[in-house]
Amino acid sequence: MTFKTLTELANLYGTDKGTIGPTPEWEPHNYTDIYEAYLARHRQSAITILEIGLGVTGPQWETTIVQGRNTGGASVKMWHDYFPKARIVGIDVNPCPYLDNDRIRTFVADQGNPEDLQAIVEAAGGIEFDVIIDDGSHRPDHQQVSFSVLFKRLKAGGLYFIEDLLANGFGDHLSSRHANDSVRNTRSVLKHFQQTGNFLEPNALIDPDALKAQMASLTFHAPKPWVDNVRYPADTEQICVITKKPAPRKPSLFSWFTSRGA
Repeated sequence: MTFKTLTELANLYGTDKGTIGPTPEWEPHNYTDIYEAYLARHRQSAITILEIGLGVTGPQWETTIVQGRNTGGASVKMWHDYFPKARIVGIDVNPCPYLDNDRIRTFVADQGNPEDLQAIVEAAGGIEFDVIIDDGSHRPDHQQVSFSVLFKRLKAGGLYFIEDLLANGFGDHLSSRHANDSVRNTRSVLKHFQQTGNFLEPNALIDPDALKAQMASLTFHAPKPWVDNVRYPADTEQICVITKKPAPRKPSLFSWFTSRGA
């Protein structure tokens, strides 16, 4: 059997994570190469995925990407096909029960509201996730609140992706609905941590010391320049991947006896 690549599935359903958008006029991000590099080895595993932001129409948020080949929920459909054994939980401010099936379950929540996020975790049975993907509002305060609450629900060794790291925070040129001037943009908050071990302030992180203690690695990626005029310059890092520390190894029976001088 021949399996489609993640890019092929992205392009099929019209999510801009691939190399073509839902319409010829919509510029894609080309994130799928990055995702596949991390996730291909888990393709046949029964992993649990959480995606924030499903790209569906509704009263709470104008979702302009729903056009052309994208009929709503394009990326969650992509994940469903790419991971045939995965359970997928989706969060959006707009309801989309029509996406639910035996492996997809969607919830309505504001990703900038910690109580909403915690309620979703409890409604989903308190499960932990192997992979969390933030493709929600792109607002820096929302990204940082979601990271604070949901990183705790990531399994040891799990992966947390934040897409669309924009210059949209305090001190930046603010010009879109994705902006917020009360916190630094998420890229700069995390870059500062990568360089100094501390998060840049002001930020919306909750219990930053707990986050520091659980972060194993932080890597930034720029989308591959697949055409001459890409939406973002090739040297602009638009996505980050945060790995949670693995679970501590339990000592073997042999090492226990050795330590006691047996």
